[in-house]
Amino acid sequence: MKKVSWQKTFMLYLAFTLVFMNFSPLLAFAETPDNEEGVLAEDLFISEYMEGSSYNKAIEIYNGTGTTVNLSDYELALFSNGSTEASQSLSLTGELEHGDVYVLAHPNADELILAETDETNGSVINFNGNDALVLKKNEIVLDAVGEVGTDSNFAKDVTLVKQSSVTAPTEEYNELQWDNYSKDTFAYLGRHTMDGVEPTDPPDNPDDPGAGEYTIADARELSDGTEVSVEGIVTADNAAISNGSQFTTYIQDDTAGINLFAYEQGNLPNLVKGDRVIVTGELDSYNGLKEIIPLEIEVVESGQALPEVQQVTIEELQSEDSAEQYEGQLVQVNGYINSVPGNPAGGGYNVSFIDQEFNGTTLRIMENSMDISQVESDLWYDVTAIVSQYNDYQLIPTELDDLQVSAEQSEPPSAEGLYETTVERITDGDTIRVGTPVFGETRVRFLNMDTAETYQAHNDDPSRAEINENQKYYGDLATDYMNELLDPGDEIYLKIGEEPTDDYGRILAEVIRKEDDLNINLEMVEQGYASTYFLAPIDEEAYPQYQAAVKEAKDAGLGIWNPENPLMELPFVFRAMDDEKGLLRYVGHSDTKKYVQPEAYEEVPVEKRIFFVSEREAESYGYTPAEEEGGSDEDLLDIQLLSMNDLHGKIDQEYSLDPDGDGNFDMHGRMDYTAQAIKEREQENENTLIVHAGDMIGGSSPVSGLLQDEPTVEIMEEIGFDVGTVGNHEFDEGLDELLRMVNGGEHPEGKGTEGYEGMDFSVLCANCVDEDSGETFLEPYTIEEVDGVKIGFVGVNTTETVDIVMPSSLEGIAFTDETEAVNVAVEELTDQGVEAIVVLAHMPGYQNGEAVTGAAAELATEVNDAVDIIFSAHNHAVNNAVVDNKLIVQASEYGKAFADVDIAIDRESGDIVEKEAEIVFVNQSDYAPDETVAGILNHYAEEIAPIINEVVGYNGQDLTGSYTNGNDHGLGNLIADGMNWAMDSDFAMTNGGGIRDILLAGPITWGELYNILPFGNTLMKYEITGADLYPILHNQISAYGSDYSIAGFHYTYNPELQQVVDITLPNGTPIDEDAVYTLTVNNYIGTQDGSIPNLGKNPEMGPVDIDAFVDFVRSLESTEGNPIVYGSEGRISTTDEVPGDPDDEQPVVEIEPKKNNGTATVHTKDLKVLEDGVQAIINIYNEKKVRKLLLNKKQVDILKDKEVTLVVTNGSVTETFEMVDVKDKVLKVSLED
Repeated sequence: MKKVSWQKTFMLYLAFTLVFMNFSPLLAFAETPDNEEGVLAEDLFISEYMEGSSYNKAIEIYNGTGTTVNLSDYELALFSNGSTEASQSLSLTGELEHGDVYVLAHPNADELILAETDETNGSVINFNGNDALVLKKNEIVLDAVGEVGTDSNFAKDVTLVKQSSVTAPTEEYNELQWDNYSKDTFAYLGRHTMDGVEPTDPPDNPDDPGAGEYTIADARELSDGTEVSVEGIVTADNAAISNGSQFTTYIQDDTAGINLFAYEQGNLPNLVKGDRVIVTGELDSYNGLKEIIPLEIEVVESGQALPEVQQVTIEELQSEDSAEQYEGQLVQVNGYINSVPGNPAGGGYNVSFIDQEFNGTTLRIMENSMDISQVESDLWYDVTAIVSQYNDYQLIPTELDDLQVSAEQSEPPSAEGLYETTVERITDGDTIRVGTPVFGETRVRFLNMDTAETYQAHNDDPSRAEINENQKYYGDLATDYMNELLDPGDEIYLKIGEEPTDDYGRILAEVIRKEDDLNINLEMVEQGYASTYFLAPIDEEAYPQYQAAVKEAKDAGLGIWNPENPLMELPFVFRAMDDEKGLLRYVGHSDTKKYVQPEAYEEVPVEKRIFFVSEREAESYGYTPAEEEGGSDEDLLDIQLLSMNDLHGKIDQEYSLDPDGDGNFDMHGRMDYTAQAIKEREQENENTLIVHAGDMIGGSSPVSGLLQDEPTVEIMEEIGFDVGTVGNHEFDEGLDELLRMVNGGEHPEGKGTEGYEGMDFSVLCANCVDEDSGETFLEPYTIEEVDGVKIGFVGVNTTETVDIVMPSSLEGIAFTDETEAVNVAVEELTDQGVEAIVVLAHMPGYQNGEAVTGAAAELATEVNDAVDIIFSAHNHAVNNAVVDNKLIVQASEYGKAFADVDIAIDRESGDIVEKEAEIVFVNQSDYAPDETVAGILNHYAEEIAPIINEVVGYNGQDLTGSYTNGNDHGLGNLIADGMNWAMDSDFAMTNGGGIRDILLAGPITWGELYNILPFGNTLMKYEITGADLYPILHNQISAYGSDYSIAGFHYTYNPELQQVVDITLPNGTPIDEDAVYTLTVNNYIGTQDGSIPNLGKNPEMGPVDIDAFVDFVRSLESTEGNPIVYGSEGRISTTDEVPGDPDDEQPVVEIEPKKNNGTATVHTKDLKVLEDGVQAIINIYNEKKVRKLLLNKKQVDILKDKEVTLVVTNGSVTETFEMVDVKDKVLKVSLED
């Protein structure tokens, strides 16, 4: 509480009385009320509210009641974030005299605030602009700032002072009672004026100095808001250092210096160096700088000598203890300028100025003070300047002559290295404040990355409303994630390179979290919260690491790269459009060493971008201008590529489809129609090549499969295929049969066609090798020449083949990494001058909207960028999208469609400069069947007709299905029952991928059953225990659900945990885990490494699966009047129950990880609400990419304290942690199959 002196008031009153005591009628003292000041307040009220920067928060309470008030009856309560319940409260103590104020402030507030403070408090006085504050008396609300229960920023970054006309507290907040001042206005704190009450704190005696009697040093010691008059010499032309219409300069006397500042110059005179002036104005402070807001300036005389310049060091400017004495004064400092920014910031340039020990400060060179282009970098300077402050001390030179190149030029200082400090607070997703200054600076801008902006957009054009909202959305997400990665007080390293600061004087650094060495910059890029941003010169070591990370995040669709809701403008674009200055930096491609104009930045992939301030700078680094793509038509060669994939020998099959989703179904496919469609399209361009991406044979219709797929090859040759690769099914019958199919020759058992000569087109595979020698047994690539232009084709097959094809068929074969194989082939092709390169990849691509994911997309992102096009396959899908500037194309399945890819090749460079694709579905109504292919089909259909047309039964309803995915289906049940019947076993199971067709209602032919089971697998029977059945079933459950169809038992499983809960016999009796049962499977799943061959005993071989299936259907003796009726029988079902005895069960809680595709993280709030001792399950599976789990220190501590059992799973692999036993501060979990 401020102690008020009434001495001066009393002396004036006494003198007044003595002089006029004979004129009592005029004075009428007898009529004065008890309150000599005329008006009294009804009670205490809040007179000032301060919500400033950082911890600059204070509340002032005023007593104008006329009496001293006991504060013990009063309480101050805080209602945070719209809450209707008080989050914090504080009971007041002591007494408050009439006319006095009681100031409460945060303990970490500015010293100027604390100088006026009666009590510090960090709980209630820790409010934000959306929090309400209430003054209560005996639990009754007296006065309020803000509305309780409402979450709105009513008083963010302001100082509110209650108007002098207010004489009573108000229960409800009334904004009209307050005067609003800018953030960090301290001038009114510690005193309050109410109409009718004499102001507090008059001067202690009449001899206090008045205006004009202060030295500058004395004035600097007074509180903000005090009116002073000082005299001094002007040390800078205000025209040189002012910004826009503002007015600023500095004056100095023999004792100190001070800044003069006004938002508008108005009637204030122009001042020049050497003017002696008398300034009358009000003291204020701004970001640490003491200043006078002038009301009047009198120029007494001009041309006076400037004050003596003092010699100081940059090191002295690092600390307030040594630097504050120089603020506002002329000094000379020696230092080194290592770079000069190309663009101004806020009306001036922030030039980093350092000494040999890399102590640093900022030369704030205002645009009007000198021509910045005359300032050279990489030199030592002796600089004459005025010491100023903007949170940190800086230097303001006032003209070019103030910067003199030093006579002695020592070796340049180096900033490179690690600097240890602590986090003070998070500013946004790419900026923090540190507690211990580095180079005299506490602001840190994260290097090599850029996050979306969080500020309120300046460009309020209505057409940009969605862009502005989208930018802030992702900016806030980045800030939130940064707050998860770093907490105030965290110890960090700043990894600083050759360029230590940016144009704003902020430190440029990679931020490394000390506890686990996590590179925060790289983490933000990896998780899709930030894009990369590299300005020349780049860190050659960091560049590829960051650019690989952004490429991976972009291809995975993480964060700002989410194709369904992407960041609409990258931050650098947003800033350029928002301030309406446009794009200024030229953009280089780090591979081609070409650069483009600023507005053409999209021509350079984000992972290849390097920014330059000018064309001259770009060319100084060896970059040349990029020519416009292509040239005249004569310079380009137009080529057409027609492709198929996954035909699977279904040359005679046709399908009712609705490809365009208009509700109309038409018949599609059948190879005589598809051949005609391809031939017609071929006629559109004489420069046409026809290619395929594998699985053209295998799993075929009887018309092809019964003749070793030689009819399919005959049709492909008739169409005119030029190049192809192999898929997994080309290996179904082993390497010898594959090579016979490629090279020709009679089948050793005479199963094929007469005189088979092999394939007359190239068959490629760069990653199919001999297991012993490592040599390829098919050509890895081929070069096709079209009108003098070379095109390279590379073939690869999925490495998943080893898990799909029977091991016996893969003896002696290995599949190397697809990416490595392609890159080796591409290098050989480019060495031969081939620039147009196409990869035929039997690898899956999954398309959603414009984005493709999966192995084909991963191949696109990882292979040499010389690759232009990838034809994908294997998952029988439609692909038509660009990934990493590579076109990915796939054309459905079974001859239903083909792809038409049009490319343009620059004849001079040989590279593909244009490419686009169309997926053409073959609607039979649009074509006449090709006569030659129709003849081939008819010929072989007649040859096998006696076999395939035999009717073996009748089906009562359409049966469909492949994988069970949590529910059994009729077709799978029929097949599994047949296996059980054929082998006389207890149980049977078959894989969903082996069921290749549907069974329509009506007569069942041998050929239809063959189409369902076309692979010719052999049945085999094992002995297993009842207990063995659990791991066998676990092995076939994935995140997609269950795989196998079954017979002889029922089971229930938990799809989230991917664990079997119970197994029973069909009558509901639990299986006997100790009993021995027999299990029938096909040799595809029975010989793969896994639970079945590892646990099964005494294997017994049986018939071929198709033979067993046909015999079983015959045995049912179905007729048209008594058909086979099969459907779902509840053999497989799902539950949310957890395996185990419920009575002894540990409580289980599933925690949903955040929705991103990179490192899986969880919300801390989800961990805080866990009960002690629970089992917490986190499933980190993600279909786009393999994820790891990261729990930060705070989260690990929570789980330890609660003694949680943590289960981390990805659906196929699970790891369990008893958290009390975990020693790591940060838990990282990587699950690998």
